[in-house]
Amino acid sequence: MTDAATSALPPVPLHGLLFDVAGASAQGPRKENQDAFAVDAFTTRGFVAVADGMGGERAGRLAADTALSTLASGTEIRSLDAARYAVRAADEAVARSAQQAPDERGGMGCALALMALSVDRGGEVGWIGAHVGDVRILSRSPDGTVRLETRDHTPAYARWEAGEIALDEIPDSPGSNKLQRAVGRGGEAEARWIPVRPGWTYLLVSDGVTKAMRLDELGDAMALASSEAICQSITRKVEERGPDDNYTAVAVRVLDGDGGTMPAPPRRDPVMAAAATTAAASAQTAPRPNDLRADEAPRNLFNPPAEVDVNGPRRSSKAGGIALVLALLALGLAAYAAWAATQSRGADPALTAQVDSLRNEVRTLRARAAVPNDSMGLTVDSVPVAAGAVPPAGTTAPPVQAPAAAQTTTGATTGAARPTPTKQP
Repeated sequence: MTDAATSALPPVPLHGLLFDVAGASAQGPRKENQDAFAVDAFTTRGFVAVADGMGGERAGRLAADTALSTLASGTEIRSLDAARYAVRAADEAVARSAQQAPDERGGMGCALALMALSVDRGGEVGWIGAHVGDVRILSRSPDGTVRLETRDHTPAYARWEAGEIALDEIPDSPGSNKLQRAVGRGGEAEARWIPVRPGWTYLLVSDGVTKAMRLDELGDAMALASSEAICQSITRKVEERGPDDNYTAVAVRVLDGDGGTMPAPPRRDPVMAAAATTAAASAQTAPRPNDLRADEAPRNLFNPPAEVDVNGPRRSSKAGGIALVLALLALGLAAYAAWAATQSRGADPALTAQVDSLRNEVRTLRARAAVPNDSMGLTVDSVPVAAGAVPPAGTTAPPVQAPAAAQTTTGATTGAARPTPTKQP
């Protein structure tokens, strides 16, 4: 929780990985910097956070500091529910502080985002991410894909979700500065699991950054060689464009156990990108709707599906094949019974026609079941006959064999409304 231009930590070893962490915050044109960030607790608690006090309300900086200090002094965050409870505790702390001096602090609040390291039951390391308001969490994989891991709680963001505007048009759209949820105003956090991988970079930014930089530009900054360089690059770019708000960024790079990092591959040219897109479409593997390459236009829908189908690939059911084989056998026996009847009755034309009809049905079912010709003792143009019996005209009786032992095939199946807080005066 500092106003220092840049605050960087030495590499922090946690869970067999090394983490490069840095943060930066600046006042911009405002009289006070109501943004705050927390990185120092990462060495002991494994979490980082950014809070953005509501600039149009009283004591916005106090709200941001109160929220972050409550997170730092609370219990460890090791689950999605724990993250929600931690944010709820911060909300209650901000509300209590406002009640203590209503004339000076009445209605104060802030937007908030946090990431806390955790390990799931399978031993996989990941972030517990939670946010309220419009502080964003982004991730960048080594292939250059930038992911927006959060959704702004603003009317302008809802318009993007509805496809009415582009993602980069959100800051200039009506409702971009009106928070639908805020810490201190009873805002509930959204929480999610974010995987941690060596070579990945994660970024928390207040809306003062996203007003000045596009998502692909943030992706370019996230590709730099250190978290401190990332924060410096963001600060430089925002200052060059003239900020109109406080702005804050916290960057985390994940190194491998030896302190190295996976190099990011060079950008794909448009031809290769188009070819990859075509190949993906032909394989019916659609990317997550919120996955954006740093060199592509950032426009997609939100709420991405899971990357991995937990149910696994679809498998063809064996029940249908077994049913067809049984039906085939029943028709074969019926055909044989009808043929035997023709022998005892002098080849009744009606029964002969029935035999032919059953034989055709056997052919059809065999084609559908794709059963080998000798798998059930049947042939396409004949049915088994009893010893000594005379086959129908135009057919040849197969050799008589002793009945085979029955075989069983088994197979497994898988089968009271609060007022809308405003951040800007």
